[in-house]
Amino acid sequence: MNFSKIQALVFSIVVLLLVLSPVVQNWAKHPKDSFPLSYYPMFAKKRTQNYGLYYVVGHDTLGQDFRIPYKLAGTGGFNQVRRQINKARKKEKGLPFLQKVAGNIAKKEPQLYDRLMALELVKGYYHLEGYFLEKDTLPVLERKITIYKINSDEYGMEQY
Repeated sequence: MNFSKIQALVFSIVVLLLVLSPVVQNWAKHPKDSFPLSYYPMFAKKRTQNYGLYYVVGHDTLGQDFRIPYKLAGTGGFNQVRRQINKARKKEKGLPFLQKVAGNIAKKEPQLYDRLMALELVKGYYHLEGYFLEKDTLPVLERKITIYKINSDEYGMEQY
């Protein structure tokens, strides 16, 4: 099929306008996103300065705190483990989850397990700009959710 220059120009303009049409959603009071024409809200959405995420912290016999690597906290890749941690917190299964993590550590890292006194499920809040631009990787705030004391009959309580 052969197009004249005018037909090609009109076709190009129509396609260009169609592709750019979702941009107007950025100014709409209640934007609507649809496939395949998306305004990509994940990039346009305003974010808060601080971002919270859940993770596991270990406490050793020397009183030091350290984050438990995701490979010891669950099965699968980073995002799968993150979802497992979120699911455990949402369903108030923090304590059984921490017991499972302790079992994983005992199997995979017995030397680390021997040093551990407790595991804690924590929600840490990070300042995004400081984290990525200034490499300030310390949390602004940490909220303790559940604690599991290893080699003890005392268990932590769920706190929300």
